[in-house]
Amino acid sequence: MRLPRTAAALGAALTALVALTGCGSDSWGEDAGLPAAGDMAAIEKLVGTRTMCSDLRTGVAGGTMSEESRDPAWAVKERGVCGDDARDTLTLLSVSDMAKFQQSAKKAAAAGHATGFLLGQDFAVVTPDPEAAKALMASDVLFFTCEKGFKVPDGYRSEKLLVDGCALTDYLPA
Repeated sequence: MRLPRTAAALGAALTALVALTGCGSDSWGEDAGLPAAGDMAAIEKLVGTRTMCSDLRTGVAGGTMSEESRDPAWAVKERGVCGDDARDTLTLLSVSDMAKFQQSAKKAAAAGHATGFLLGQDFAVVTPDPEAAKALMASDVLFFTCEKGFKVPDGYRSEKLLVDGCALTDYLPA
């Protein structure tokens, strides 16, 4: 009789330990060391540590990823825009389902639309400024693209994605 109770107690203890330490998480990107944000404020804070992200605005119509962010296939929880050092606009995307997001980017690239994002575990950033993109990559985000013919050069990281035919790398093309 003691054995079943001991086994049940041990199982409960292991479950609690896994929950407390975060071990056993199935969060995509965690193994690659990608940062997680959780919400728009955390994305803004992470971006703001590497480049200027002033005057964050959400719910703004028009601009980069405006239409896509309203399409459920992209799984964008929230879209925001802010200014960077070059007065260009950064687009911040909080993503609820990274598999859907990556699949939609792959479909967009196959249809001839340019795709290039900096990805974290649960967010994406689009910047037209290469210097801001380089600065942001120092925060452990990686470049994601599904552009046909894109190759990761030797010596650069190439991480596993949730969809085939795309790349996730620390290589940022010029």
